[in-house]
Amino acid sequence: MNLAADVLLALWGAQSLVSTFAVAAYRWGLPRPEIPGAEPSVAVVLAVKGAGDLKAFLLRLRAQSYGRYRIIACVESEEDPAFGVLRAAADEPGPALEVTVAGLAEYAGQKVSNLLAALERLTPDDEVVAFIDADTLPTPLWLPRLIAVLVNSGRPVATGYRWMTPADDCWSSACLAAANNAIAALPRGALPLTIVWGGSVAMRRTTLDAIRIADYWRGAISDDAQMGLALRRAGLLAHAPRQGLVLSPVSCTWRGFFAFGVRQYRFVYLHKWQSWAIAVACLWTPPVALVLTAPSLAAGSAWTWGALAALLALGDVRIRLRRSLQRALWRDLDGPRDDRRWRVERLMRPVWHLVHALAALSAPLSRTIDWAGVRYRVNAPQDVVVMGRKPIA
Repeated sequence: MNLAADVLLALWGAQSLVSTFAVAAYRWGLPRPEIPGAEPSVAVVLAVKGAGDLKAFLLRLRAQSYGRYRIIACVESEEDPAFGVLRAAADEPGPALEVTVAGLAEYAGQKVSNLLAALERLTPDDEVVAFIDADTLPTPLWLPRLIAVLVNSGRPVATGYRWMTPADDCWSSACLAAANNAIAALPRGALPLTIVWGGSVAMRRTTLDAIRIADYWRGAISDDAQMGLALRRAGLLAHAPRQGLVLSPVSCTWRGFFAFGVRQYRFVYLHKWQSWAIAVACLWTPPVALVLTAPSLAAGSAWTWGALAALLALGDVRIRLRRSLQRALWRDLDGPRDDRRWRVERLMRPVWHLVHALAALSAPLSRTIDWAGVRYRVNAPQDVVVMGRKPIA
């Protein structure tokens, strides 16, 4: 075997060992009771587009095991079907629900525009501001877990991350969930972070005011990347509790899987290209190592075949650990569809890993982004132009 193949195989092995121990560390001790020692008043901010499964989402959001919170939801226009659903829900029993309209964005991401409009409805009584995405399935413990980080440990920012679960039986949906969850199961809470996920994040009102988030969101397309930048410049760190994962059902084609990956890595590349470069290097180490070791494998090298077998075994261990993690946090997900999903994740590992790697590598080549029915030209993090829209379903 040549030196390059040896080095890459060793890097792949080191990367695999670290990833396996990281997933094991994430899984250890879950679930844990996390109850906030106090209940400050919370404003939950929600940017919405399209009705979809909005009714079911609102039922979950309004069933939090938390006594003092209200919801501020914002849509782009009254023609959005979500507007009628939200207005009807506002008259139903439960936490207060305020609905506002942002208007159509022209030089910013529509989600960011909606969030900015919602922030204008904050009052002095709102001690904590939390953000959540409407395509998630929050449990009753979603909000208490975030607030516990702020109250019990005194940290300035608490953030979660999506845990994807297939909403259909398509292989592409299961593979996207596999690629996403390989990242989601890394213990970000053990590291000092200024990375947040906008789909689940909370901070005290004083922190939100201190980072001047409106200045960073104006003209932007990525709410979470810009929030991370604001935190870094303010010298603040976010904490990601291990129980901060939020279910996010996914249904996509292979093209949708690739497009989602390109969009996510485009955001990373635009805002912190160093993180994108590290991700690309990690993702491409295994396939390049396989190509370079192919002659040794064809020659029947016992050492190379043994190393490959060990790497495959570690991959299976990580998949088992991720399934164990899911069972610890969402016991009701077990069933025939979930069994099938994990079989697809294991047997199609080379496929979903390669699509993931190609999406990351392609991100710098993308000059337009299609997101939630809107096409954007993204020139810089705060230089965005809306190029077209599809009718809202």
